[in-house]
Amino acid sequence: MISSNEIKARVIQLGADICGFAGVDRFVDAPQGFHPKDIMKECKTVIVFAARFPANTLSASTQSPYTFVRHKMVDKLDTITFQLTSELESAGVGAIPIPSSEPYDYWDSERRHGQGILSLKHAAVRAGLGKMGKNTLLINEHFGNMLWLGAVLTDLELESDHMADYEACIPGCQLCIDSCPGQALDGTTIIQQACRSHSTKFTEGGGVVLLCNLCRKICPRRQGIR
Repeated sequence: MISSNEIKARVIQLGADICGFAGVDRFVDAPQGFHPKDIMKECKTVIVFAARFPANTLSASTQSPYTFVRHKMVDKLDTITFQLTSELESAGVGAIPIPSSEPYDYWDSERRHGQGILSLKHAAVRAGLGKMGKNTLLINEHFGNMLWLGAVLTDLELESDHMADYEACIPGCQLCIDSCPGQALDGTTIIQQACRSHSTKFTEGGGVVLLCNLCRKICPRRQGIR
């Protein structure tokens, strides 16, 4: 039987910076249709991991580097997810990969609202990788909000990691809420339509540039808590 330590060591070896486990019992409040067992009925544990992306990208005078890094992070996490799933399956373990971004099964074109088959940020909180900030980004004590997430569902029963016990945001801080150009944040959720109207530009050449990352950039805990 593959141990928890072996899985975590392999995930780190594949390129992640942190990894945690969340048993399905921690997903009792997941929305209908977005529970791990809605994806894999035999699921017992969600393996969640994250990799840090370079914080200096936020200081560039153009958003092209940030856009480039974001796409590379999607590729990186999806590659880790694919490889881990393949190796678990080869070892006789049931495993299903969760995309780190698109595609969305759920898309409301009127509200421009997309939703992955599993909320990776909420899964990461349940796996002890951090807490959710008012900017709706995962905030980790060491890496701040400079993380991209991935996950694999498995039928292995692994012990859940302790959930984070620190506060994600500085008490009373509302920098992200007050500075959001689309007024898309309320401290709990994000209005995707308002965010997307300011955050994405499609160029005539067919490229996509992510125009706004202010909620990530302005956060005092962008690069960690301790």
